[in-house]
Amino acid sequence: MKNIFSKFTVLAATTAALSVMITTNATKAEALVLSGSDIIPSTTLPTSWSRFPLSQINDGITSDASPYNGFVSNRQTGTITFDLADVYDLTSFRLWNDINVRLEGIKDFRLDFFDSSNSLIPGVSFSETAAAGSDLLQEYFFNVPGVSRVDLVVLSTYDLTSINRIEIREVQFTGTPYVKTVPEPTSILGTGVALGLGLFLGRRKRKQ
Repeated sequence: MKNIFSKFTVLAATTAALSVMITTNATKAEALVLSGSDIIPSTTLPTSWSRFPLSQINDGITSDASPYNGFVSNRQTGTITFDLADVYDLTSFRLWNDINVRLEGIKDFRLDFFDSSNSLIPGVSFSETAAAGSDLLQEYFFNVPGVSRVDLVVLSTYDLTSINRIEIREVQFTGTPYVKTVPEPTSILGTGVALGLGLFLGRRKRKQ
């Protein structure tokens, strides 16, 4: 019996030594603001005027002052797709609604999230009602890991004035680079020791 536990001790020490070679990022990275080249927008929605193209939806300009800036489409519903430059764990969506703050812009919307294989991530779609055009940032919080694309599905727009259409001044996301989960070294150590001890005792029993 003493010999058994002696060999077991050696096995545990060896497994522990191997486990220290595996490193994990235990500290959560600070959230990044994703804007500009971090986001690649696309849509089948028509652009109402050449001066308000889709490229202005992520150009970093949030001011509502003349000559105004943002994306405008004369439709009341539709989808705008945002491909991300990398895969992220997303934590919020930032919206500046309406290009000139006249109580216009998008109203009800939904965010659909897609993974790196361009598959819809089930059960995490996010629905919200935006405030009518405001010069203030509107930020909506969630926690969706492993996202490489987001679809902004506009379900309705504000019609508080005679103008009823999609108007978005700027969008951003926040998040951290996606890191695939790695088992903690202590978990690997426990599994290694258990397997090693089982094999050792099995061989010993067969010899007897």
